Order: sequence, then C-alpha cells, then structure tokens
Amino acid sequence: MVSILIAIIVLVVTLLAAVALLRSVDTSNSIAGSLAFRQAVLQEASRALGDARAKITFSEPASDANNPAIGYYATPQPATIRPNKDVPDVLVNETANSVAAMTPLAPTNNKVYYVVERLCPTVGPAAANTCVVPGAVVRGGSVHNQTKDNGPPFASGVYAAFRLTVRVDGPKGATAYVQTILR
Repeated sequence: MVSILIAIIVLVVTLLAAVALLRSVDTSNSIAGSLAFRQAVLQEASRALGDARAKITFSEPASDANNPAIGYYATPQPATIRPNKDVPDVLVNETANSVAAMTPLAPTNNKVYYVVERLCPTVGPAAANTCVVPGAVVRGGSVHNQTKDNGPPFASGVYAAFRLTVRVDGPKGATAYVQTILR
C-alpha cells in the first residue's frame, strides 16, 4: 500500500515537471519567433531606406515641397495617435496616397510602408536657424558647426536632416516601427 502511494506521488511530480517543461518550450518558441520577426523588420527597414534613396531627391529645390505620392514631406507631420508621439499619423493610419508602400517579398509577405520627413518647420528652402542640422552643436539657442562634412549643403548653404519612419505589418497582426535620421 505504501509503495502504491509513493508511486502515485512520483507520478504526479513527474506530470507536473512535464507540464512545466512544455510551458518552458512554448515560451522559448515564442521568444524565438519574436526575435526572428524583429530581425525581419530591420531587414525590411533597410530595404525601405534603399527604396527611399532611389525615389526621393534629398537636395533643394526638390526637397522644399511635399510629395505625398512617394511618402515625402518637407516638414514633420503630426504625430498624435501613439502614446509616445513619435510616429507620423499618416503612417499609423496608412492614409491613402500619403505613404510609400513597397511590394512584399515572397518568403515573409510583410507589408512595408514608410514616410520621409525633412526636419524643418516650414515648406521652402532650408534655414539654418530653424531646421534640424545633422551633427550641429546647439549652444545658447543658436546652431553652430554648419560645415560638418555630411555631404554637400543645400543651395541655401544649410544642411538639413531627414527622418525615415518605416512601418512593417507582419504575421498574426504584428506591427513594428523603425526610425532613423538621414542626411
């Protein structure tokens, strides 16, 4: 009788260990899937960067005006929807004819959208005292170091930064955003 009771206790403990092992394997698979999606998102963002560089002219006068058909804006777009206010609303909403879309690649079929914003407060030629300048040092409310070697300046003599925001819609409703500053 005692040996049957010990055998039942050992069986219950073994069963609990098996359940714990199954949960651990399931969690590991979920983490591996998330890491794989993250890596795929970074690759898609790199592809979007190449597409943006091919379509958009990052020099004056072409960069002085909005061109929503290719996902380009001469000024930062409103970002009010997400809690941390970092992603333009036109990208979050996938507003028609306001974002650039890329053809999904066959293995992943991730949908990729992007927006490029020039970091100047107004449409028109870039101005040193208002645009975000790559590599500039801000001291006492003015911008210095305008001649940092970031390629040729605009016709106005000012460097302006551009922000690329990429949205990737993946499997099972997963959505990821990647942002980078360009010059």
